[in-house]
Amino acid sequence: MSIRCAAYARYSTDRQNPASIEDQLYKCEQYARERGWTVLQNHIYSDAEVTGATLERPGLMRLLAAAESPSRPIDAILCEDTSRLSRKLADVLNLCERLTFEGVRICFVAQGIDSSENQFQLLVSARGMIDQLFLADTSARVHRGMEGLVRKGLHTGGRCYGYRSEKVGQDGSVRLVVDEIEASVVRRIFDLFAGGHSLKQIARQLNAESVPSPQPQLGRIQRSWAPSAIRQILLNEKYIGNVVWNRRKKVRNPKTGKRVFRARPESEWMRNDAPELRIVNDEQWNGVERRFEYVRSHFGPNTKAGLIPHWSKVSSPYLFSGILRCAECGASMNIVSGTGKRAYSRYGCPMHALRGTCANDLTERSDILEDRLLQRLQEAVLRPEVVEYALGRFANELRKQMESIDNDQEMLNERKRVLEGEIQRFTAALLGAGGAPTPKAIIAAINEREAELDRISSRKLESSSDFFQAKLRDARGFVTSRLGDLRKLLSSDVATAKAELLKHVERIDLRPMGAAGERFYLAEGEWDLLGGFCSRKAVGAAGRS
Repeated sequence: MSIRCAAYARYSTDRQNPASIEDQLYKCEQYARERGWTVLQNHIYSDAEVTGATLERPGLMRLLAAAESPSRPIDAILCEDTSRLSRKLADVLNLCERLTFEGVRICFVAQGIDSSENQFQLLVSARGMIDQLFLADTSARVHRGMEGLVRKGLHTGGRCYGYRSEKVGQDGSVRLVVDEIEASVVRRIFDLFAGGHSLKQIARQLNAESVPSPQPQLGRIQRSWAPSAIRQILLNEKYIGNVVWNRRKKVRNPKTGKRVFRARPESEWMRNDAPELRIVNDEQWNGVERRFEYVRSHFGPNTKAGLIPHWSKVSSPYLFSGILRCAECGASMNIVSGTGKRAYSRYGCPMHALRGTCANDLTERSDILEDRLLQRLQEAVLRPEVVEYALGRFANELRKQMESIDNDQEMLNERKRVLEGEIQRFTAALLGAGGAPTPKAIIAAINEREAELDRISSRKLESSSDFFQAKLRDARGFVTSRLGDLRKLLSSDVATAKAELLKHVERIDLRPMGAAGERFYLAEGEWDLLGGFCSRKAVGAAGRS
């Protein structure tokens, strides 16, 4: 009686030859012919471009279903070698155990291993260990090769908006070069976000203008900008000429076989300076960093939740939405009525309008309230005498800090002498080591002490009169330019104007008042005149309106 055989073949990636399937099946059929067996044509199974590190393969699943069916249409399974069945030893042993239990014989034809033999399990275990080690070794060699590319300033693969690949060698290696058309879009994204536009607003604006977006991921048809793509661009250090590699690693889910990303510790990151890849300048990068920091501190997960989403403070089309508070109950004032085409939108307390828990029933037209607030802001805060007052307070606070530094001079000088002596001893130890490998601990100790010396030098510099005068000049120039910018920005688009406002004012309380038969709001709030200035934390200069 001829043995009825099924055949199974597999290859891993699209970089391998698809003819590999045909070659494997030919070997299986040849093996069967030599023994007088029959390979059933309706029981030939294969998986193309599927990893052997998982069992979730369509062809393999159909093969197992046939082998374990009650009718059992096959007597044996032929496979070229153990690695075609699986690259993992545990999976190979488990599959062989399942098939043997069903009375199905399994043969690995290239290795001459047959489950009917007494030494089958021992031979499969040996080959499975080799296959598994090969898989791990291949991964290590690929990673090592990519690290070598990074060290040479070459590209390790993948698309990056703002750049294009350029071949540099016969071996197929490439490097990135700036694509000026896409680079201009990157700069615009940085300017828009730093200027107050949200990720969503930027994405919608670019899509409305039909600006070409990055290539979509594999399997996605539509090509358009998404807020996630905008965020990824804003966080990419490559745009300031810093190549950071090895941030993440891919690990395979043992159940699904799909690879997912896992973060690596920062100690494993590899950084390379690549000034030729710089697209944005330091001012643009730092502006985005400040905006992210502001958003994190004011609207992050640790901030107090309110009746409206935190992001409405940034993305609302109304200039003061999210900034105004009801003085009666503390709720954020927002638009509570008049959002239709013909009605005027009106600010009001949502606790009264939506819940009835606040007695403040006064509503005010958004255009009138915003005009009044801006007018009073100009009259009460943005005046020359207010600027002089704020700068005077800044000078007093700065002078106090400098006096504190003067009192510490002796201690700083002594610490400086100690650190310099330790660095000299460490350096002498390195020189005396000859050609021996440099101990990392000594290098780290030297770097640590040099960093502390830099901090001491900076602190000593801050006590000089020249530093004091330079700080005052910087503050005056900053305030003067900021006042001009404010008057211009407050009449510009809402997103930019709101971002500028949020640098200076945290909240404005609206208290309902009445006089001469009329009802109106009295606005109260703290204004940080030096909002955004590098030394504002030492100032405390604010005006109350």
